Amino acid sequence: MKKLSLLFVFFCLSISLFASGSENIASSHFSVLNWVILAVFLVGTTVFGELVKNKDTGLDGFFRGGKSLPWWAVSLSLVATKTSVATFIAVPAFVFSLKGDLTYLQMTFGFALGNILMIFVLLKEYYEENIYSPYDFIQNRLGIKASQLSRTFFMVGATMSQGVRLLGTALVLSVITGQSTILCILIIAAFAVVWSYIGGITTVVWTDAVQFVIFIFGALFALFYAISDVPGGISEMIAIADEKAKLTLLDLSLDPHKTYTLWVGILGCTFFEFGSNAVDQVVTQRALCCKNLKEARKAVGFSVIGVLTTWIMAFVGIGLVAYYHINPLSQEVSASILQEPDRIFPYYVVNSLPDGISGLIIAAMFAAGISTLDSALTALSQTSVMGIGSIVYPKLKTMDEKKVVKISKMAIILWGGILALLAFGFSFFQDGGLLALGFKVPGYAYGTLIGIAFLALMRRGSFTGIMTGSILAIGAIAWMHIEGISFFWWFPIGAIMVIAVAIIHEQLFKKANKEEIEPASQQV
Repeated sequence: MKKLSLLFVFFCLSISLFASGSENIASSHFSVLNWVILAVFLVGTTVFGELVKNKDTGLDGFFRGGKSLPWWAVSLSLVATKTSVATFIAVPAFVFSLKGDLTYLQMTFGFALGNILMIFVLLKEYYEENIYSPYDFIQNRLGIKASQLSRTFFMVGATMSQGVRLLGTALVLSVITGQSTILCILIIAAFAVVWSYIGGITTVVWTDAVQFVIFIFGALFALFYAISDVPGGISEMIAIADEKAKLTLLDLSLDPHKTYTLWVGILGCTFFEFGSNAVDQVVTQRALCCKNLKEARKAVGFSVIGVLTTWIMAFVGIGLVAYYHINPLSQEVSASILQEPDRIFPYYVVNSLPDGISGLIIAAMFAAGISTLDSALTALSQTSVMGIGSIVYPKLKTMDEKKVVKISKMAIILWGGILALLAFGFSFFQDGGLLALGFKVPGYAYGTLIGIAFLALMRRGSFTGIMTGSILAIGAIAWMHIEGISFFWWFPIGAIMVIAVAIIHEQLFKKANKEEIEPASQQV
């Protein structure tokens, strides 16, 4: 309880600090009732996390929950982890923006297909080999060098994408308090670190499950009030949106430069979602916490319901279009929103919704944001300590498990600091909004990771071939970035290039490859 008391003191000091700050243009007074709701959410979730933490203090308990977590809790955790604050603030912001419409919803087709692909392609192999991470699977099939390369790609991609998500959550807090973005980043990072530190993956999964319930109700409340705030209700809202060309859903264009088309959703986004499930330890770690393969498949399959949140928030964006058509923003606020478009929904919540309701929705945004961050911290800790750390410093393999858990907890704090620094850096590069930025930054890493995972499944490729393919894939992605080709295409093209180059190299240098592939190291 000492930790909880310190956290409560920390929260109270934060509130006092915020109260003494000056208001941002796009912010407003956050009532006492709203602060109470937010405080109950943050402190209450922390207490809950302490109560449900795994009593097993070993590595299996800290990183896999002893493989005893129920599938439905794991599934809700998967949804919470993949939803993130970007869904809550970036999706409505995209729809509200000058050229925005509903075409982003085409991506949800790929989100669903990617989950199905994971169920039937890699999940069985992961459970049969009893691994901690997909990089252990790659190590077993392709050797240590390939696994270390994959771990490096994961850590780069995860820190970049999670830095964006941390920034998104901090923007919500900044709108509420009027405080600087950097201070808000530090506060959010601190809570995420504490939740991860308390009880590892078990605490993360159960707190994620609670937060899913909070943010799904928050999304529904937001949609209800967005409709009710428009005179004439849903029919008037749709009429205004149609007048502003916001209702376009399908785009059949074959132009690769267009960000959201049906083909991007079906192909590019399917690869992205499959990669999130299969090779991103932030997500994969949850699927490995179930009792058996059957339970894991149910967890991954049921997590498809997460696309409903995206649809709900897209229509919240339609509501914002209608509301601010009837009640135009002041010139000053409009200029502020133009500079940081992702502030529009938090601004609406704080300034236009009743006290209590606005507090609940802000708590939902925090739930979406922090549930992703604490998941990332646990995954990064596991990968850096159990993966790279145990190879660089072999004594970790024989060290007492309680000591390794302590080292892992220190790693959580370190990664929290790194994510905070990255989030601050990304605050200067928000062109196109957080939605695009959140997909672009991991694009360089995750396409290659997907390719390496498929090679491991096929037991094909040497390290030299994989490395060559990865370098060429990154070069191709950089070219696509410069040319403005939709970032969702980066994932399948990157994966295909790695696979193709590795297999061609294998065919050309069969004898050399046999000598190069070393036996997999002992599982850690």
